[in-house]
Amino acid sequence: MMQKHRALGLLAMLLLGVVLLVNGRSLTANQPEPPPPPPTFPPKPTVMQPQTPAGANIFQYLSFIVRPEEFGPWTDTQDRQEVVAFYQIEYLASEGVDSGWTGNVGSCVAGSTTAAFKEAILRRLNYFRAMAGVPALEGFLPDYNSKAQAAALMMSAEGALSHAPDAGWACYTAAGSEGAGSSNLYLGVYGPSAISGYILDPGSGNYPVGHRRWILYPQSKNLGTGDIPPSSGNSAANALWVFDTANMWGSRPTTREAYVAWPPPGYVPYQVVYDRWSFAYAGADFSGASVVMNKNGSSLGLTVQPVVNGYGENTLVWEPNDSFSAAPSTDISYDVTINNVIINGSPQSFNYEVIMIDPG
Repeated sequence: MMQKHRALGLLAMLLLGVVLLVNGRSLTANQPEPPPPPPTFPPKPTVMQPQTPAGANIFQYLSFIVRPEEFGPWTDTQDRQEVVAFYQIEYLASEGVDSGWTGNVGSCVAGSTTAAFKEAILRRLNYFRAMAGVPALEGFLPDYNSKAQAAALMMSAEGALSHAPDAGWACYTAAGSEGAGSSNLYLGVYGPSAISGYILDPGSGNYPVGHRRWILYPQSKNLGTGDIPPSSGNSAANALWVFDTANMWGSRPTTREAYVAWPPPGYVPYQVVYDRWSFAYAGADFSGASVVMNKNGSSLGLTVQPVVNGYGENTLVWEPNDSFSAAPSTDISYDVTINNVIINGSPQSFNYEVIMIDPG
């Protein structure tokens, strides 16, 4: 299907070691080439144009996803009962929603998905943001959705991923190319499962967890999603538009903590505790930072990853020498201390506790 030069390019992408996943954790052996790292910050425009969605309300999905009154602007992760309830009410509620997709890959028709399906994706996004102590997204912009949908169609049709697809790609459109350059991309998975996959951010090529950082970026208010379910001869695909250009260079909103960590401090369901841990602090210099961890009071080894800026807020990433995929029989405490974080020219240290739980 693909020309020889494109096949060689995809082989080079595969050598980056990025891993594709389905439903958040499970790896599949027969998936197409895995996703590349996400796009970094675009150049800041000299004049910010107001965003006015044409012919649609940007809040069209909010009525379905307003959190119950017992939850605040973000989750109180120090309250075990609230964390369990939030997982069951918000995370699990976004599973199993039919996409209602109206397109056709073979005919290069991007189509659309239902409002209910988009609500499920937005619910999953806001679950992670609330747990991380970041303000909720307001919704999806129709323009972002349209371009992301065109991008997802191209990825599914071509059976490959690129943030800069050329005109030779199957089902190529300028809108899809723009969407590809402004989005997290996934092949072989779509919908809410793709969101969990971006937070997981596995594979050697994604060690800076850039996909995660864009989802948890505090300034973001409006994103966009494009989703193609699997069909005969074509893989599922997701494109999550993450460049909220009207807000991404704005002032940082208040967050629960001064930093944004994943997993966050407090109680966290084991299903969303992943192999890579991250700690973001706006403008921080992590080049000389170190991390110390204890598991239930005993020292735990870890590997700190090289620092890479450009994806959302400056972030330190490390991988503890432990497994988080099995349900714990009792709560497990992880104490985290991060030293020598340079903020405004001064070294600072941070300490917090993550308690991994089985929400039942």
